[in-house]
Amino acid sequence: MKFSNVVTLLAAASSASAFAIDLGQSPIGSFDEPVSWDATIPGGSPIVHCSDPATDLVKIDRIYINPNPPAVGKTLHLEASGEVKRRIEEGAIMKVEVKLGYITLIKQTLDFCSNLEKANTTVNCPIEPGPLKIVKDQDLPKEIPPGKFKVTAELYTEKEDGDLITCLHAEVTFARR
Repeated sequence: MKFSNVVTLLAAASSASAFAIDLGQSPIGSFDEPVSWDATIPGGSPIVHCSDPATDLVKIDRIYINPNPPAVGKTLHLEASGEVKRRIEEGAIMKVEVKLGYITLIKQTLDFCSNLEKANTTVNCPIEPGPLKIVKDQDLPKEIPPGKFKVTAELYTEKEDGDLITCLHAEVTFARR
């Protein structure tokens, strides 16, 4: 799966009207205890943290999408800003899971940096510590089927035993046309 498609799905999955997350359960695995951190990311987009943002290697200040909720057949505009706490180098990976209802459509590990470059975002690796802004426009295909999509993306510094960069989760429901 193309990174731009994952960005699209994650952004598209940020429909405010369809958003729901159980804060006692990680989208990838279970927490031993209920979480004590705020999963919300400012900006009106209900894309949320699925890891403790205090320990993430990227501090996300804001995620904005337009239109919100996303619309099939329209161009989705995404702006994200924050701060990189530690250099992100080649070898970083992204574990992606996309579900339609309870059915897993995609569950794979992607090379984050090479896919970031292919996605034509405003950022490429290595990503140095400091302020970060990502801007991406993505056309949403007219062929997106109706249903509730759940998207989770975990980013790690490297494939084996890498440190967690961040984990994001979002949901969106596309209605029948």
